[in-house]
Amino acid sequence: MNLLPGATNQLARYEIGKVLWRSYKIRNEISKKEAMELGNVIFGLIDSMGQIKPSPDSVLKLSIEEGITFYDSSYLVSAIESGYNFVTDDLKLYRIVRSKVITRKRSEL
Repeated sequence: MNLLPGATNQLARYEIGKVLWRSYKIRNEISKKEAMELGNVIFGLIDSMGQIKPSPDSVLKLSIEEGITFYDSSYLVSAIESGYNFVTDDLKLYRIVRSKVITRKRSEL
């Protein structure tokens, strides 16, 4: 059962982990305990969402064709293959993606 509507790419947990690590270790914005607690909550939410595993061949092909990173392409292919909307605040990526799938900025959610 999914608690949240929609789905996410399997890379999301690593992206969240990076933000939590950076907030603790580099920026000193949160304590180690807060990072761990936030991680447990957010990872739990991610686990409750559908998980999309995009086709690596499709990811590489789109990355090469559009001149975007393999990482960004993996999120885009996930949206295309699943039929879900794509959410990004990256304006360059937004311009490329909106011709391929319904695209939103966080502020539009």
